[in-house]
Amino acid sequence: MSADIELKWEWPADRAVEDKILIKIEDIKPQGSGFFGLRKSPSFAENLPDPTVITGVIKNADELIKGKSLKIIVPKPEVGNAAVGSYAVLGLVEKDICICIVPVESETTDITQVNCP
Repeated sequence: MSADIELKWEWPADRAVEDKILIKIEDIKPQGSGFFGLRKSPSFAENLPDPTVITGVIKNADELIKGKSLKIIVPKPEVGNAAVGSYAVLGLVEKDICICIVPVESETTDITQVNCP
C-alpha cells in the first residue's frame, strides 16, 4: 500500500521549521536494499545512513490532509525513541521536506509548543 503523502528527509542545515504536523506512527522498519541492492549504492547522492521507513497517519493538521497516510525515510538515529503506536511531531520546510522528528506524549499535545529543532 502506498502512502497518500510521501515526505523527503533532509538535515536542518540552519533552516527554521515552517510548519508542523502531528502523526500517529503505524510502522517503523528498516528500508530494504531494493533490486540488486541498488538503494545501498554509495553512488546515490541521497543515500541515507541506516535508512528507516516511518509510516503513520496525520492527526493534527488542516482538514485537507488530516487522516491521510504518510511515509518518510529517515536515518535511523533520527527515529530516536519514537515507537509504533506513539505520536510524533514532524517539522517541515517547503511543504514536503521533513527536517526533524520529535516524539510526543499524546494526540492532544500542543504542537506549537514543541521545539523542532
